[in-house]
Amino acid sequence: MGTWLAQHAHYIGAAKLKGQLYQVSYYPALVKGDDWITGDVYACPAEAWPHLDAFEEAEGLDPEYERHLTPVLLSAGQWLSAWVYWYRRPATGMTAVVGGDWLQHLLI
Repeated sequence: MGTWLAQHAHYIGAAKLKGQLYQVSYYPALVKGDDWITGDVYACPAEAWPHLDAFEEAEGLDPEYERHLTPVLLSAGQWLSAWVYWYRRPATGMTAVVGGDWLQHLLI
C-alpha cells in the first residue's frame, strides 16, 4: 500500500488543524481539542480510500477511527477541507503529545 500511495498520491503541503493528539501505542490518536496539530495533506485517488480505511481501522462494527472532512490550514495560508481520521475511543490515561507534532514527539 505504501509504495502504491507514493506513486499515486500527490503532496499538497504541510498543514495544521485544531485538536488534541495522544499516543495510543506506536501510533497517534487525534481527538477534538483546541491545540494546533501539525501534519501533511495529500491528494489521494478515490480507489485508495477503502484501503486507507482498512489500514486505519476505520471500518467494521466498532472502528478505532472515523474519517471526516475537516477544515485544515495549509502552511501557505489557505484553508481547505481534508479527510482526517479521528480517534473514536476515550483518550483517558494516554500520553498527550505536547506541541501537537507526532514526528517531533517520536524524537523525544
